[in-house]
Amino acid sequence: MIQEINAVIRAQNNGETNSKEIFVIDYKKINGGDVEILSERPEHDCVILYNERNIFIHYVAFKENALRVNTPQGQVKQCECILFPKTLNETDWILCIETKYTENLKIALDEKVDYPNTMIHQIISTVKYFRDKQIIPENKKVHAIVSFPKLIESFSEAFFTRSEMTREEILEKYKIILRPSNEAVIKSKKTIKI
Repeated sequence: MIQEINAVIRAQNNGETNSKEIFVIDYKKINGGDVEILSERPEHDCVILYNERNIFIHYVAFKENALRVNTPQGQVKQCECILFPKTLNETDWILCIETKYTENLKIALDEKVDYPNTMIHQIISTVKYFRDKQIIPENKKVHAIVSFPKLIESFSEAFFTRSEMTREEILEKYKIILRPSNEAVIKSKKTIKI
């Protein structure tokens, strides 16, 4: 899968890690930087993947407008990154992550800002892009995290009160298991718990 991604996406950073903790941070709003996948905790808030079994994980962190298409817009709305076990067997998980660095729950769920729907659509369009390029099989379920890394308070239940679709509709229509969270636990190559 990493070879197929490299063939179609130039604006990205990729690598692999088997760290016990994997940190996903988008530096765009922090210092104008890129999305980074780190093995050491950064100074800023981020998504954390706990990897107690030291499973080797491939990651692809997208740069701005990385998913190019032949349409008037020229690119697909994208999430921050995609991660998957290095083995990438048919039954291995695939994870997409989208983050928004907002200061409080009120802003995160503000109807005018519309972060929940924006984040859901970024995940869906990223997965669709990879399915269209035949990198992810049409019927494979993909896991996704939508995250507000700066929020300490729980936002998972409130998130879907502002979204146009339910978790169940997203799973049924797009084969995406989407969870609002700032962390996940990699249990094995086949299982990730969000």
